[in-house]
Amino acid sequence: MNLVVIPFHDWKKCEREGFRTRDAHFMQEFEKHPLVDRLVVINRPISLAEMILLRRNWKPKQGTTIYQQGDLIITQVSPKTYTVDILIRELIKPLRMKRDWVPSIFGHEKVIDAVRLALTHLDVATNYALFISAPLFAPLVKALSPPLFAFDAQDNLLKHALYQDVPDLLAYYEYCLAHADFVSSNSAETAVWFKQYRPDVAHIPNGVDNTLFNRDHLYPRPVDMAAIPAPVVGYAGKMQEMFDVSLMQQCLADMPDVQFVFIGQQLNPNWVKPLWQFNNAHYLGDKPYQQLPQYLSAFDICIIPYHMTRQHGGDPIKFYEYLAMENLIVTTNIGNVTAFADYPQVCIAHSATEFVNGLKEFVHQSQQRMAIPRFSVPSEHLWRHKADLIIHALTAQNSAITMI
Repeated sequence: MNLVVIPFHDWKKCEREGFRTRDAHFMQEFEKHPLVDRLVVINRPISLAEMILLRRNWKPKQGTTIYQQGDLIITQVSPKTYTVDILIRELIKPLRMKRDWVPSIFGHEKVIDAVRLALTHLDVATNYALFISAPLFAPLVKALSPPLFAFDAQDNLLKHALYQDVPDLLAYYEYCLAHADFVSSNSAETAVWFKQYRPDVAHIPNGVDNTLFNRDHLYPRPVDMAAIPAPVVGYAGKMQEMFDVSLMQQCLADMPDVQFVFIGQQLNPNWVKPLWQFNNAHYLGDKPYQQLPQYLSAFDICIIPYHMTRQHGGDPIKFYEYLAMENLIVTTNIGNVTAFADYPQVCIAHSATEFVNGLKEFVHQSQQRMAIPRFSVPSEHLWRHKADLIIHALTAQNSAITMI
């Protein structure tokens, strides 16, 4: 089977920041899957504004250009993986439209024609399954009318502070739900919503790569944590509106002798700025994804302090990474974490009080070196297993379509 993927975080972004998101992990696993003949990744079209102001590359840094015509480049990045990159010679419009630019450009005639040309050149134009990870790409899906169409929802963008006001977003969701041959979601909340439209939605929670996150490996303590004494409570992930700053301020104030380390992108620096006034809060910046296990191994306790009413229907990948590293975990009741409620190393809080008390208890147990059993990550929560579910579902759908 030939698989064409339009990821929310495209190949070039993964190349810059690491393959750390759901769609990135799926691309890696699809690439390795024996039933996938060719993997074609449609990168987000790049504007002149991005190239000039953000110094973004037109094409991936790694790989070989195998085709170029005008503003279209096809790059072979591995033996069976190809990326498609399209240059849009616009300066002002992307800046003015901001995130509204994404669905607009994916419906642009130039992009549609370029994608069709690329699929034809790669000899997959009439024989492929299209896999998308956001409804924002619906305009291109409509134009392509792919032989087989799979929609994997990540976060619910209608609840996402950065995307909820994108015009026609609900209509894009409705199109995908009405026309996709296979629909999956990473959160039970989103799956329940989708099932109002169709009962066959697959709930496929996020997972982990246990070859990268492996507690049996020996990891050196990060240099920038050398002077931070134990106990260390750590958070690794993006920081934006669903990150509960008030809850974190309470933890920092109530536990002044406990050091809190934060790593990851500050998507809204002003949102988390109040935290850096505390002497026991240490923001160490964003880290390369390959270094993340090194930091998690240096954390005594890991946290996910997400606000329940501001969350957007996601399933935190960091939870599975914490779990694979056998960390003690304190999390709010978000995503699929309730499936691990009986894990002794997991504390699921339903209120701020429960979160603070659970954290204090784990800190006490850690300081007293009390033995806490650690359950391992089940095989069904590995990325390769989840990608295999999707590939076999698409293969079955493809066989059914062929027989008609």
